[in-house]
Amino acid sequence: MLGMYVHTHWGYNRPYSARRWTVADWEGYLEGLARLGFDTVKVWPQIDTMPVIPTASDAAYLRTLAQATDIAHRRFGMKVIVVLAANCMGNEKAADYEFATRPYFVCEKKVNPQDKAEMAAFLEQRRNTLMLVKAADAIAVIDSDPGGFIGSTNADFAMLCAEQTRVFREANPRGEFVYWMLAGWETYCAFWRAQRDNPQADANLWCYQKPDEFDVILTLLKTRIPEPWWLTSWLPQHEAAINRQGLRDKAMFYPYGAVEGEPVFPLIVCYGLGQALNPKDIGLHPRGAMANAQSHCLQLPHTYWFARLVKGDKTPVHPFADTESLTAFAARLIPAQAAAVAEGWNAIESREPARQRAAARALRGALGKPLRTGDLAGLLFGDAERFLLDLAMNLELRAALVELGAAVERGGDVRASVRLVLERFVPWQERVGFVDAYGGPLYGGLNEPLKKLDDPALDAVLKDFEDWHNPSIRNGIVPRLIAAMRRYLA
Repeated sequence: MLGMYVHTHWGYNRPYSARRWTVADWEGYLEGLARLGFDTVKVWPQIDTMPVIPTASDAAYLRTLAQATDIAHRRFGMKVIVVLAANCMGNEKAADYEFATRPYFVCEKKVNPQDKAEMAAFLEQRRNTLMLVKAADAIAVIDSDPGGFIGSTNADFAMLCAEQTRVFREANPRGEFVYWMLAGWETYCAFWRAQRDNPQADANLWCYQKPDEFDVILTLLKTRIPEPWWLTSWLPQHEAAINRQGLRDKAMFYPYGAVEGEPVFPLIVCYGLGQALNPKDIGLHPRGAMANAQSHCLQLPHTYWFARLVKGDKTPVHPFADTESLTAFAARLIPAQAAAVAEGWNAIESREPARQRAAARALRGALGKPLRTGDLAGLLFGDAERFLLDLAMNLELRAALVELGAAVERGGDVRASVRLVLERFVPWQERVGFVDAYGGPLYGGLNEPLKKLDDPALDAVLKDFEDWHNPSIRNGIVPRLIAAMRRYLA
């Protein structure tokens, strides 16, 4: 299998956030994926923030996903997997929000697996929601992030997986179960205990990891989950446990973050996948490989490269050594602008402001002209001009960020650089609508230089980016950062 994970945690603008995709968006994107060789799509439909009885907007989204599932099956022969958190559902605030804008951490309830009343409501919620997407081929349950309950055990996790599989199979008797291996259930519960009890607790999830946890979980799942079931894995500790438990035939490679990290502010990335996708690692996973992205319409180069590498292309994949194939790929999107698009992608990570701005000018020069599209037009979400303008705006913002970093490090005109970043960043932020905390290239290019300015207003906002004791404080943090940057310039 060759899969793509469609992530929906954050509610921002169409088509950047999959929460707002229309049926036509889904059909175009699935067609583009299928033409690249993808045959599996995994979707997190945020069932984990829906109340026991889904709201009208929840039901509408799940019906859209059901239609997309039908298209995936009927037109492209693709498998569809629905992702669930192990023990999360909507709390008393969930019904107050429309699905497209619901803030996850404000509306999440972590269910106590040992509380019979909570579990009854939880399974009823799963029954009410999964019935609306019952044509999906499988459910996937993640062992951490989100979820967890302080004091809970791996036996609880196995029970949660088994019960949700049972409920799904009530609606779809042929439904499969997929165990999404990440940090481990008891590890994640220990992380949350530390965040609750210790103001100075380490926010690095991995430092709480238990060495034998995956052996314990896999042993439990082997006895609790009726076939068919399989798993996705990635980290060395996953692979070692899979081998010890004799489950290699069930494994699908899932190098999380290869195409795009998360949470990240929506920016185009194009740095190559050679290290993240070692052919030897792919070959150790009989079930194939899966990618993930947060803003799918922006990450076309990495989506393309991921498919090439998984299908066995041994050519080194790096933007500065792959112009020819990038141009050929761009020609399948907008043939007449293939060279300009390929140069724009190649310039994104160059850290050469003059080159980035020149590439942006070339792309802007094509706006307003007829744009004939190629056989991968579905990846453009119905708007070739939007695609070109996105790339141009990304290049201009990246150039401004490079210059900000240089001004901070070398003692240049920092205020002028901050002002230019705001001029480039604010229109892009308004275009995509993303408002929450992030990592990724914007964090390195903006937050890190701003930390060095020793400005109290900036520091107060930047500190909240790291607050795991109260994750909801990070909702809506981007407008606060923009306001602090403007105060800095005042």
